[in-house]
Amino acid sequence: MTPTSQTVLLEAYFEKRILLVRYFTRLTGDAAQAEDIAQDLYLKVAATHTELEVADPVAFLFRMAHNIHLNQLRSLNNRRNRDTAWHVVSQQRVGGESVDDSPSAEELTNGRQQMALLTRALEELPEKTQAIFRLHKLDGVSQAEVATRLAISLSSVEKHLSIALKHLVARLRPLAGPGP
Repeated sequence: MTPTSQTVLLEAYFEKRILLVRYFTRLTGDAAQAEDIAQDLYLKVAATHTELEVADPVAFLFRMAHNIHLNQLRSLNNRRNRDTAWHVVSQQRVGGESVDDSPSAEELTNGRQQMALLTRALEELPEKTQAIFRLHKLDGVSQAEVATRLAISLSSVEKHLSIALKHLVARLRPLAGPGP
C-alpha cells in the first residue's frame, strides 16, 4: 500500500518543521510570524485530500509556505492601502494641516451624561410609551411599522410619541439652559 500525498507531506512537515520555522524567521525577521506560517502550512497540508504525486515533498512544503507568506504580505499591503485611503478620505484639512475632527474627551463625557439623563427621563414614562419612543426614535422604525408591530393605531403611536417628547423636553430643558 502506497502512502497518500497527504501522509507524505505531513511526514515531511514534521521532519522539517524546525527548519521551516528557522528559515521563515530569518526571512520575515519575526519568530511569531514564522510560527504562524508553519501553523498555516500544517492546516493546509492536513486539509489536502488530493492524490497528486509529489516528487519532492520538502520543496513542495517550502513552496506552499512561500505562497502563504506572500498571501500574508498581500493582505497586509491591502490593509495598509485601505487604511491609508480611509484616512485620506475621512480627514479634515485646515490651512494644509490635518485636523482630528473626532469629539474631545469632554464632549464624549458630556454626551454620555446627557444620554444617561435621557435614559432616566425616559424610564419615568409608562412602558408602552417607552417602547414606542425607543422603536421609533432610537431604532429608526417608522411610525406605521411601530403601529403594526404593537397592534395599535397610527394615531395612538403619534399620541405616545408626543407624550414622550413633551416629557423629555420638560425634563431636559433646564439642563440645556435658556433657549433663543
